[in-house]
Amino acid sequence: MDKLSVVILTKNEEQDIINCLESIKWADDIVIVDDFSSDNTVQICKRYTSRVFQNKMTGFSKQWEFGIRQARGPWILTVDADHVVSSPLQIEIQEILKNGTDCDGFMIYRTTSYLGKWIKGCGWRVKVLVLFKKEKASYDGKLVHEKIILRGKIGNLKNEIYHTAYKNLSEHFTRMDLYTSYDAEDLWKKGVRLCPINYPIYLFLKPTFIFLRKYIFLGGFKEGVRGFL
Repeated sequence: MDKLSVVILTKNEEQDIINCLESIKWADDIVIVDDFSSDNTVQICKRYTSRVFQNKMTGFSKQWEFGIRQARGPWILTVDADHVVSSPLQIEIQEILKNGTDCDGFMIYRTTSYLGKWIKGCGWRVKVLVLFKKEKASYDGKLVHEKIILRGKIGNLKNEIYHTAYKNLSEHFTRMDLYTSYDAEDLWKKGVRLCPINYPIYLFLKPTFIFLRKYIFLGGFKEGVRGFL
């Protein structure tokens, strides 16, 4: 049976990390990469694993790569601190590890909660590549919205990971502040600059298009006021 390493990134996650760790404590190896939390996150993690590493966050791709280098298993499952691996998904993964597969990675459904409700519209229930063979994968280098580049065959799993995020608007704004800062840095490195010629594109046309895509075409209107927000 192949071994599985679960890699988790943390930063002041004491409210969520226990549920996350309880859902993956069956794994062979748990690797925590902590961005110098100031709360009890590290102490909580050490109840479940001795493999807790502290590393300054300079972008999500680099942070994940650091954690994967510490992993001992040939298979990697990357999990955020506010994720919960469902019991059916646990069983599905364990069957793959036991029986083998010709795939080098798997797409898994991620369902996110927003203000206390699971959201299926707005493109918020998506498939993500978070289970893969260590030797076959690398990250694209983005600071945020990072993606795995997999050299091999990708399969699909039936069950899901629950993303228990966005409990209130304050948390949403905090995440937006972090992600937009990283996005801006990525765009700057690509040579994108705001100027009078592209003001209408970046400040009006693109936001309007994305809103209509998520709210109309991806069913955000079905989610009520949460979909609008």
